[in-house]
Amino acid sequence: MLAASRAGFTATPEVNADGLFERHASLWLWSIVALGAVLRLVALGHKSFWIDEIASVVIAQKPGATFWHFLWHDEGNMALYYVLLRPWLHLGNGEAMVRLLSVLPGVATIPLIYLLGKRLFGWRTGMLAAALFALNPCAIAASQEARAYSFLVLAVVISTYRFVRLVEDPCYRFAIAYGIVAGLTCYFHYFGVLVPVAHAVSLMAMPRARKPWKQYGVAGVLFVLFAIPVLWLIHAQDIGHLSWVQPPSLLEFYHLGVFLAASGGKAVGAVLLAFDLVLIGFFLARLKAAWQERDNDLQRWRYALVASSFFSPIVIVLAVSMVRPAFYHRFLIICLPPFVMMTAVGALQIRRRLMWISAIAGVCILSLVSTVILYTRVTEEWRGAVSYMIAVAHPEDRVLYYQSLGAFAAENYWNWLPGGSAPRPREVIVNPPSTDWQQQIGQAPRVWLVLYRAKVDDAQARSVEQELMKVYDAGVEKVFRGVTVIEYKARR
Repeated sequence: MLAASRAGFTATPEVNADGLFERHASLWLWSIVALGAVLRLVALGHKSFWIDEIASVVIAQKPGATFWHFLWHDEGNMALYYVLLRPWLHLGNGEAMVRLLSVLPGVATIPLIYLLGKRLFGWRTGMLAAALFALNPCAIAASQEARAYSFLVLAVVISTYRFVRLVEDPCYRFAIAYGIVAGLTCYFHYFGVLVPVAHAVSLMAMPRARKPWKQYGVAGVLFVLFAIPVLWLIHAQDIGHLSWVQPPSLLEFYHLGVFLAASGGKAVGAVLLAFDLVLIGFFLARLKAAWQERDNDLQRWRYALVASSFFSPIVIVLAVSMVRPAFYHRFLIICLPPFVMMTAVGALQIRRRLMWISAIAGVCILSLVSTVILYTRVTEEWRGAVSYMIAVAHPEDRVLYYQSLGAFAAENYWNWLPGGSAPRPREVIVNPPSTDWQQQIGQAPRVWLVLYRAKVDDAQARSVEQELMKVYDAGVEKVFRGVTVIEYKARR
């Protein structure tokens, strides 16, 4: 029985007569959930908000009518997250409190991915999938960020579980439940539209006679009704903010793999990805064997579902990117649950006990190392930069922002920090090639130049510095992660 369950031939939990085994399984599961919760709470407020997190808070704080107008006309992506964040901000807008909202779905996903894995391949796969997800640095990073990705992953797991129930027991009750959950997934991120598409692709592994078209039709109609507003927003809203996305490349494929395995990084992330890819290779070998087994259509479909949930979104986005680049690793976090599931199934295909224990231990240890590194990996240090300016800048000074996004981030952060309500320097934004900023700084005694997303060879940024040097002397230069603040003093 142990060998069979490790190979994934059953979809039901093994329990002995007195139920002792099941009680132990519950203890292990909730221990894993507790560990996952701790890992998601550690250093929750240690890092500064970065530009996207600042945008989340600013959007959620907009006045009522302005808020809804903005979602419909400007930024409908992640709309449901902003709706949830809006009342949450009454508890506080500090980094830890805001991010705590993302921790909740991150922790809730752990027992749910266990239930999904248990239903598909047995309790051992479910337990291992829960453990790997609890330790996964990408899942932890999503839970520690004031964005919708943690909710999106939770919605993917729930919708996939509802889809499995629909296929295993076709009825209108399950069809309605699946259609609603799949539709709501789209409101956490536009890429959520791809999740039910991947589910539908998996049905190719089912014989035609086993497809209950009426129930699937009900689910499909409900999903489309929910998705119509999202599809309209994708069509109608300006997507110029995605102009930075580059055409697909082999490097971006690598970034996707490292992102799903380790949330980024170089040495440790690459090694962890290599471990995961080996285990996924075992999963694919099992998929091939299951595809050739014609006596168990449902079991073959289960493997196909996991594979389709991972590969179908990637293939679809690649096809779309031939017209308009959209292939970016963070957007494909919808592939994280099947990535973890493939790794868990693959690990349990290894026949030698010592080898599969070593493989699992290697992934877990490397995941913990990556998570520790994650706690100190700062994307942008806006809190430090703005706190510094609050401490040293005077109201008669000017703050010159190179990049309007820099002004957006800094000026909003200024409102949230201690001392931010006191009189502050006037903001001036550089909009090359315009030189209006030179008149706007006037005769200010000091100018604080804030460089954001300015590379060393940025000719326009260097030009601004040269113009300032005609009137001012360069003073203290403070370098923060992603942000540089330079003081310029007027010549006496």
